[in-house]
Amino acid sequence: MTSTDNPDSPTSPAERFTLSAARYRQVAIVALALIGIIVVTGAAVRLTGSGLGCEDWPNCSNGELVEFGNPNQTIEQLNRLFTGLVSVAVIAAVLGSLRRRPYRRDLVWWSAGLVAGVIGQIVLGGITVLVDLHPAAVGGHFVLSMLLVSDATVLVWKASHDPGPTRPRVSRANLNLSRIAVATAALLMITGPLVTGSGPHAGDAKSPRFDLLIPDVARVHSINMWIFLIVTVVLLLRLGRAQTSADILRRGYYLLLVIVIQGGIGYTQYELGIPAGLVLAHIAGATLLVGTVLWFHLGLSGVQATDSTPL
Repeated sequence: MTSTDNPDSPTSPAERFTLSAARYRQVAIVALALIGIIVVTGAAVRLTGSGLGCEDWPNCSNGELVEFGNPNQTIEQLNRLFTGLVSVAVIAAVLGSLRRRPYRRDLVWWSAGLVAGVIGQIVLGGITVLVDLHPAAVGGHFVLSMLLVSDATVLVWKASHDPGPTRPRVSRANLNLSRIAVATAALLMITGPLVTGSGPHAGDAKSPRFDLLIPDVARVHSINMWIFLIVTVVLLLRLGRAQTSADILRRGYYLLLVIVIQGGIGYTQYELGIPAGLVLAHIAGATLLVGTVLWFHLGLSGVQATDSTPL
């Protein structure tokens, strides 16, 4: 007579709790979505001047977790609490990767990277408050957020495809152009915070700013964006002439659309005096841009899709 409590038994609770490839992919998508959302809500904290609404960390003030008497305090602390929801999502991604069948070590590592990133965000968030929202700390917060978005994007991609060696679906030259596009996009995520760190939206009226002229840093950021756009257009033209697969071209056109919209928002907000609403849209666009350029680049490999159709 076999006991069902035996951990080696296929009917044990540990064995019964497993995830299919399709279900785990859904878990990864939820984690990616929540990470993207918290980037936007975090930006809203700064843009509403709520960055120092709470006097303490992790509590808000007077020992209260959430202080509802002041709108700025409420906005900041609710954003902090949303970090808890993101934490649950990334922990679920790790646990799910351990119970996914078939088991894949690469998914465990990429999901563990999300946990490490969220822990880093929590620590850096506390430091940012303690240094009165210094733009270097705020910018570091944003860059780490983009790394989290990147990690989550790769996780979703890998969860959507079978493991194994990859073979490029495009020429070496086009693959290198794609790498340049990714690099210029990454540089945008650094030059962008330099612009906002020199602008009016510090998160609090008393917070320090970079001692840089906005027209100068905005020009550097703009040149960076134009290089990114030109590289992407050249790459798409080359892929089109090479009669590349339709799925690759489709993702490339999505990327081009995001670049054009994001650039349009950037120029518009600059000409209108950097209104908070457009800054928020620009940050949301940056988050989408990071995910889109990585999704496009990953699609140039020759991995096979699982039973879940890739986005």
